[in-house]
Amino acid sequence: MRIVSFARIIAAACVVALLGGSCSPQYTMVLNPTAAGAKGETFGYRKWISESHQQDVVIIGIHGFCGASVDYNNLGNHLLKHQPETGLYAYEVRGQGSDPIHERRGDIGNPKDWYRDLFAFTQLVREQHPDAKVVWFGESMGALIAAHAWREAPSAEPPCDGLVLSSPIVRFRDDIPAWTPGLVQVAATTLPLARISLDALSGGQDVQMTQTSNHGEQVKKNSYHVEQHTLRLIGALTRLIDGMNDCAAAFRSPVLVLHGGQDYFNNDSDVRGFVARIPSTTSATYRNYPSAYHLLMYDQKKEVIFKDIERWVDKLRKGRLKN
Repeated sequence: MRIVSFARIIAAACVVALLGGSCSPQYTMVLNPTAAGAKGETFGYRKWISESHQQDVVIIGIHGFCGASVDYNNLGNHLLKHQPETGLYAYEVRGQGSDPIHERRGDIGNPKDWYRDLFAFTQLVREQHPDAKVVWFGESMGALIAAHAWREAPSAEPPCDGLVLSSPIVRFRDDIPAWTPGLVQVAATTLPLARISLDALSGGQDVQMTQTSNHGEQVKKNSYHVEQHTLRLIGALTRLIDGMNDCAAAFRSPVLVLHGGQDYFNNDSDVRGFVARIPSTTSATYRNYPSAYHLLMYDQKKEVIFKDIERWVDKLRKGRLKN
């Protein structure tokens, strides 16, 4: 059935940290007192900051579905070696496997909580680096969060100085019937807290995520793997995907979009259509890697991708990406 194909979009987006962990930087907990009144909430983050250089650009990483901050380890270590004046922070996204509130894992009450967390973390980073330009770097689901957070931000001032969207899912594939996302929303509204496993969603099918790895063979090895997700979280993701092209029209700071030509979720034409919706007054750069899959930060030729990111950040640093 075609509904199984749609389920693969959600199930396979539960991405893998294939090379993580052992060499990652120290893990830090931060209190966000504005997240839940006086009590506040805590969430973790990692940072890749050179102590011998002053950072004038700082990247904030927003990881993907079933991912973790450690997914940015390859990029962070690359920047420490090749562009130490660019810092990188990556935090644990609410409702994912490293959420310190265990009962919230696999769930999201309101997608706007994701945006508020990003705004709060951005403020924290700006306090640590008041003179630096701030770039949001969202991967997969993180790209959805970054794009929609931009759209939700107050219009008076851009919420960040640049935006990198890595493997964004910008539309539903053509083999997904138009009625299917609506059916997901009905289920999410009727039984919002019901949980379903990704294996049940995918019907046992698998999706290649890099040249050497499939989703199913790796995901359960991760310490932050979430076994089941609520229908309202899955419903939230379908709404975010459906709204991505509208988000593109709202961007007002330089944007870099990265896409793998073998990505299961969208093809080159889909992503080019998304980029075309970015206003002509906004600097938009698109890079397509024909042999790459969805997880670009774990790609066999990731150093090529990281060099493209370096060059884009350096242009941003020097004011060469004009709006």
